[in-house]
Amino acid sequence: MSLSFHRARAAFEFPRAALAGLLCAALARGVFAADISYQPVVTIGTSANTNVELTSTQPVFAEGYAIDASTLVGASTPRSDLTVLPRLLYQYYPTQKDLDRVEGLLSMSTRYSWQRDRFTMEGFFDHRDDLNVEQPTAEYNPVTPGIGNTAPGTGHIGLGITRNFLILDPTFTHLITPLSSIGVAAEYQRMSYSPSDQSAHIDFNYYLGRVFYVWNLTPRLDATVGAFGSQYEAGSIDSHTTSGGAMFRTSYNWSEVLHSALSLQYQDSKLVETSPKTLSQNSRPWAAEITTVYESTISAYRLDVGRSIGPSAAGGLYTSDQVRGQYDRDLSRRLHFTGAVRLIHDRTIAGLNGNAGRDYTNAMVRLQWHLSPTLFIAGSYTNVWEKYRGETSGADGNVVTLQFGYKGLPRQ
Repeated sequence: MSLSFHRARAAFEFPRAALAGLLCAALARGVFAADISYQPVVTIGTSANTNVELTSTQPVFAEGYAIDASTLVGASTPRSDLTVLPRLLYQYYPTQKDLDRVEGLLSMSTRYSWQRDRFTMEGFFDHRDDLNVEQPTAEYNPVTPGIGNTAPGTGHIGLGITRNFLILDPTFTHLITPLSSIGVAAEYQRMSYSPSDQSAHIDFNYYLGRVFYVWNLTPRLDATVGAFGSQYEAGSIDSHTTSGGAMFRTSYNWSEVLHSALSLQYQDSKLVETSPKTLSQNSRPWAAEITTVYESTISAYRLDVGRSIGPSAAGGLYTSDQVRGQYDRDLSRRLHFTGAVRLIHDRTIAGLNGNAGRDYTNAMVRLQWHLSPTLFIAGSYTNVWEKYRGETSGADGNVVTLQFGYKGLPRQ
């Protein structure tokens, strides 16, 4: 189904981002004579949702159908690796025509190494309906699990609104000695809505720069200290936030398959707003997060617990307290289990909506049965719950999904 005319500009941004990803793959192949691999995945499915609009009053039951197509593209040389995952998703609701959407996502991760230098970059772009992005999933993005883990929206759903969200995260590291290195990193985030508003869907640009020093204390333990500065600029209102601070990170390899990391951050932020109201506010937020990753032959899990600071569609910065985890296991040669959970507690540090925020949970379980090496059927159950600050009751919904799909063989 085609998008309406007022979304034409937003829809144009996804092909442009996809073209950039394909250009990177073409450069990797042509310039570096890379080994290219492809793994397509296509699924068709049906779902039943007890509260499709996730509202606390008059929940609407809806049956939907979806086609999901993606291709995992990999390119590698002795010095470089590139992974690109473009994805298209079409959703159709026979009784809720205003929810029919074509959505696009693009994930990218790349690295290039010299004798003493290393460059890495992760990127993510999505063009999605506000109804879906304001209900973030519990599962991790397999290409970029380390970025995009916050939910920069306000949680307030605007029917008929389309969101474009871009993250670019480049890092350059130089080895000083065999046990120490220095580096610079940047982050750019852009969020735009079609249409935008001055309440809960405010466009923004976010810039961050960081310098850091890394040293290896033991073969298993390393530590990083750094300083950073950031700038938040709102689009549909006259508001900006300038921040500066320090960070510390340490990681430890318990074994070849188990890894943990702890990060700490403290910053000083000043928000200045002149329209639609006059506001000048200082704050000193902090963040702390611990991550544990385990990967073996038949099972894997990842757990993130802590607080992060990021830009918000509320017109300023916000803190997000979050518990997020995912567990995967091969129960047999054909049967695979996935379980994931996500709990979010968001609060605005400074912005148009003051202390606005919400509590949100998403829990999912899925079983996938392989009919053959490439064909599978899968069934899943998801429970979603949220409550906005200041409201007396929350909203919850239950989703049951059945899928039939094709997944190409992975790279050998």
